[in-house]
Order: sequence, then C-alpha cells, then structure tokens
Amino acid sequence: MMKGLSETQIRSDQKDENSAKEEQDAHGWMTAKHLSHGWENLSGYLRQLCVIPLSLLHMEILTKLWIFGSPFDEKAVYLLSGVLFMSFGISAVTMLLRTKLRRNVTRVLLGLLGVLFSLQVIYHNNFKSFFSWTTIGQAGDVTQYWKEALGAALGVWFVVLALFLPCELVCAFGRTVFPDPDGEEPQTGKNGRSLTAAVVGGLCALLPYSFMTVKFMQVPSSDLSYTPYYYYVHMENDPEQAFQYFGILNATRLELGHMLFGKTAGEWEAPDVGQIVDINTLVSHSDTDDTSDGNDDAPKAYGVNAMDIDFGAAAGNADSKVLRSMDQYFGSLTPTKQNAYTGYFKDKNLIFISLEGYSYKVIDPELTPTLYKMANEGFVFENFYNSLWGGSTATGEYANMTGNFYLTANCLKLSADTYQPFAMGNLFRRGGYKTVAYHNNSYTYYGRDKSHPNFGYDYTAIGNGLTLKGKHWPNSDKEMAEATADWYMGSGEKYHAYYMSVSGHANYSASANAMSNLHLKDLPERYKKYSSEVRAYIACQYEVELMLQVLVQKLEESGELENTVFAMTADHYPYALSDDALAELYGLSKNQIRKQSALYRNSFILWSAAMPEPVRVDAPCSAIDIVPTLANLFGLTYDSRLHMGSDILCEGDHFALLKLNGWLWISTQGEYIANRHKFIPNERCTLSQDEMQTYVDAVNTAVKAKTTYSLQILDRDYYRHLFPDGV
Repeated sequence: MMKGLSETQIRSDQKDENSAKEEQDAHGWMTAKHLSHGWENLSGYLRQLCVIPLSLLHMEILTKLWIFGSPFDEKAVYLLSGVLFMSFGISAVTMLLRTKLRRNVTRVLLGLLGVLFSLQVIYHNNFKSFFSWTTIGQAGDVTQYWKEALGAALGVWFVVLALFLPCELVCAFGRTVFPDPDGEEPQTGKNGRSLTAAVVGGLCALLPYSFMTVKFMQVPSSDLSYTPYYYYVHMENDPEQAFQYFGILNATRLELGHMLFGKTAGEWEAPDVGQIVDINTLVSHSDTDDTSDGNDDAPKAYGVNAMDIDFGAAAGNADSKVLRSMDQYFGSLTPTKQNAYTGYFKDKNLIFISLEGYSYKVIDPELTPTLYKMANEGFVFENFYNSLWGGSTATGEYANMTGNFYLTANCLKLSADTYQPFAMGNLFRRGGYKTVAYHNNSYTYYGRDKSHPNFGYDYTAIGNGLTLKGKHWPNSDKEMAEATADWYMGSGEKYHAYYMSVSGHANYSASANAMSNLHLKDLPERYKKYSSEVRAYIACQYEVELMLQVLVQKLEESGELENTVFAMTADHYPYALSDDALAELYGLSKNQIRKQSALYRNSFILWSAAMPEPVRVDAPCSAIDIVPTLANLFGLTYDSRLHMGSDILCEGDHFALLKLNGWLWISTQGEYIANRHKFIPNERCTLSQDEMQTYVDAVNTAVKAKTTYSLQILDRDYYRHLFPDGV
C-alpha cells in the first residue's frame, strides 16, 4: 500500500506530522511560560499582602520600645498575635481591590496609622498615659495648651518621623510594590484582584487569633490576679496594661468598640462578693489601734459612719446586672467606725487646695516657711501617695473631690450628668456650709463649669467672674487668692472654699513658665546646685507659699484663722519633668524611675492653727481617702461604704492604691506589685508565711472590686440609682 502512495503524499504527511509536533512543543512552552508568569504574579500579590503587617509590626515595636523600654518581654507574644490578627485581616480585604485602588488605600491607611501612633507617642510623652478616645470632646480645651503640645511633639520628632516611614516608602515606591497587572492570570482576577491572596491573608489572621483564644482559655476561672484576658475584656479598668499587652491598634479597637456598642453582658465579670474578706481579721494590730479617748479605763464605744440604706431593695429595683452586682458589693461591706477624731473639726471652716504638679520635695523651712509649718504642725500623714490615675489634672482632681477614681480625663465632664451627693462640696453644703470653688484658668476647661456646680460649689474662674492682674502662662496662684478671699471670708457664715491652682503647671523653664521666670531670683543661693529644670520647677511652686501667706493674712485680719482648717495635696506628681530632673529632685535612681512607688509619695497637708500639737499618722493612704477622712473629722453625715477610699484615722489595716505596674498597693504589711505578682513585706510585717498568701489574696480581691466599681459609679450613675429621691 505504501508503494501505492505518491511521493508528494508522503512528503505532505511528514510535513503535517512535523507541524503538529512543533505546535505541541510550542503549546507546552507557552503553558510553562504562562504558569511561570502566573506564579510570579501570585508571589507579587503575596508580597503585597505583607506590606501592612510589616508596617504595623514596625510601628508597634517602635512604640513599645519608646514607651515601655523593651518590646521583647512576657507580653510580646500577645502583642505579636494581636498585630498579625489585625494586620493580615486588613490586608486580606485590600487584596479584593483593584491594584490602583489597593495602592492608594494602603498609602492612606499607613498615613492614618502613622497619625494614630504618633498621637499616642506625643500624648504619652506629655502626660505619661495613653490618649483615650472618650476625651475627644475636649479637643477644644487642649488647644489652650498648644505650646505644651508642640513641645511634647518636638521632643519625640524622630520617633514620629520613624512611625511615618512605611507610609513614606509606599508613597515613594508604590508602583514598584504594587505594579499594575499585565493582564488577567489564572490565580488573579481582573485589574489585579487576588482571591487567593485574600484567602491566604484570612488564614494568616485566623491563626494568631486562634492562638490568643487558646491562651485566654488556659486561664483558670478562679484566678483572682489580673491576666491578659482580663485586660482584653476589661481594658477600661487598666488601659495602660491593655496597650502594653495588645498594642496601639488593638487597644484602640477595643476602646472604640466599647464606646460605640457598649459592653456585652458576657463581658461583665463582677467580683465575687463572697470572696470579699475584711483584711483587718487577717492582721494582728498593736495597742496603737486602741480608740479610747483617754478619759477613762474602758474604751469608748463608737458608732459607724453609715446611713440607713436598703441595698436589697435597691438590687430588686435595678435594671441591669451591673447595678445589682454593685448593690450586693456595697451592701456586703462593713462600715468604718467613728473614732476619737470624729467631729474634731466640727463647724470649722475648710480651705482645700488641689495643687498643680506639686511635690513635697519643694517644702523648705527657709524658702516656704508657711508651707513648712502646715506640713509639720498639723496632721502629718507620713505614708501618703498621689496616684497617676489617668495622667491628667482632671483625674487627680476627681479623686481629691469625690473619694473615688476614674482613669480618663473626661471624668469631670461625665460627672456633670450624674448624682454626686458624696462629693466634697455637696457633703459640706448639706452640713450647712457656704461652698465656693475657684480656678485661675479657663472656667470651662475639663468641663469644670458643669462638674463643680454639680459637686456642690458656686464656681468662679477666668471667663465667668475671676479677673487677674496679669495675662501670662501660667497664672499666679497668689493673685487668685488675693482676688477671691474677701468673697467668702468675714461673712459670718461657715464656709468651705475649694481652689484648683495652676502656677505649677508644665513646662518648667524660665521661657515656658511665667511663674518660674518671676521667682527664680527668689531662690536661695544654695539652690544653684540644682539643674536649671529643677530650679525652674521649684521657682513656680513657690507660688504655693505666696498663696498660703495671702490666705493666712486674710484670715488673721478677719479673725477666722483659729477657726479654719487648711487641706491640700497634689493632683499628680510633676510628671512633665524629665527623668534626669525627677531623679535629681527625689534622690532616686534614674533607671525605671517612673515605675518606682517612691516617686508617687507626697504630702497631704491638713492643718489648723487651733491644733495643740501635731498628730502623726503612718497608715498608708492616698488621694481617694481624703474625702471620707474630712467627712469624719468635720462630723458630716456620709456612708463610708460608698467611697473607694476610707477614713485614714479609723482603726484597722489600710492600703494606698496606685495606678502603677498594673495596680500596685502599699499596706501596713508591705507592697504588692501586680504585674509581677510579687508581695514585698516591710520590716513591720506581722504575717507568717502561711498567712501572707491569704492576706495578699484578700487585698487583691478588694482591689479588684474597687478598680471595677469605682468606674461604674460614674458610668452607671450609681448614686442616682441608690438614692432615686435624693439623700
């Protein structure tokens, strides 16, 4: 048959066969080339997927390094998990966008993240705490301190620049990182969309989230200590720990979620009331706790500082689980006993001063003789502390005025819409006092124009009636005293006057602080041993002495000095001083100086010219103890169970609560550092090793209750719930 084929046909068949082979070879080469090109495209999309995670890791690690000193500690695993969860989740969404849109969205997103992280770094540099979005309504107030804000920003300009580095790189090399696609490939959609990369990103987000969930589930439900899970669910109870564990972005997400949607019922974990133990039953007290009045052999029987409150009925009328839990908690507490000092200052006048950025280190017998006399010849509280509740004057002032604490600067504005029968002004007003309040700065700042009248004061400041001689920053405390003293003294009424000073406000230099510039010349020669920053700080605090001299002179002229009590303490320690200046002023080691409890030691001055001799009190105490202590001393009607603090002069074990290293407390027995779960007994500790853990657990339970319910008093308007018809 082959012989029958023509030569032409044979050549034609061979040509067709060779052509088919060539076509097959060409098709195989094109397929390999196509697959190779597709893989290159996919790998490019996977690299794009990592841009946001790498950028966020850069920002989070840099921020933690700058603020906390080290990014690699026991909290790093939670930070890493949180960053990967959030960043890969965001990246997965961007992979569903067209390449050009994804490129621009990434630029904008990294710019916004740079702003967010820079805001926190600048704010922390100024206030030593994190910015809370709940205070966003106070932006107008903050503009009054634009010089301080600018100074804080300039102090960390290099960190801010580094935080914007990812945004700068993507803006500069965006087309290199996010190149326009050559065409549609098997692994990608039209215009550069990549479903495969989006799925990979979703899996990369799911894995760290699952890891965090497993870590949280490992925490025993009976664990009373503060855990990462506790901070994740209750970040408002300790924002700094939430930021430290989970990073800026995740902590911001948690805060905004609670702001916008509230807390779910499942997130509310009420402290177990059954575990609240009277710590006085765990401590053996010495004879110094005897409350006899010394007039007879038998100890005097004292009553308690409590009101007739039906907590059970209140719980029955509560419309939420939180309020019922609060009723059960406060109803379970034992009221503090009255004592030999109950009514000690009854019907005397009271002048209370919250001192801006004040430190007891400025007290000097030569430079501040009036201050020195008051600090040493009245009640001398030798273990008093000022916590940095939320890094602002507002939180310190709120603690001084209410006996409770809050952790963000909007506490005064929030309090204006709540019932505050036990705030200092209302307590004294119900006791028949004329109550007035003054401030030598803008009357609307922090919302004081609404909070202070609600606290029970006729409030006057700059802008609603107070006019001072000079216009400078900060204003003079002495001038405020001169302008206001005659408004309430000599009227024949008993009065309580409250002052919030401002002369000690940052910044501390002759050029930035008018009071520093004014008084540097008044410092004795021996103060030249200090640095210029410390000298400027002491110089502006000299205004406290001058203010007191004016008030004492006015009282002497009106014949009221013997019948008037002075009480004063700081809103917070002078955190705007540099670490070097703080170490110099306090005589402490510069290393981790802001984590040392000694930095928060201060003086609570309580003095009356009528006191025959000083009364020394060594019980540990803090600002939240001031209101109940004054209420007892002035014989006012109040309920000791309804303040987070307690009467410092009552018998029993006391502890000072500090927002430091998580929550740190200092008791008569020792100091507990929460983030290290470590108790350090002092030299006077009476506890055996077996008793010590029981004691620590009991105080930690009490602390957990206080740190939970103090915030809820404001958030839930608890006093209005408890007293719907008023006190």
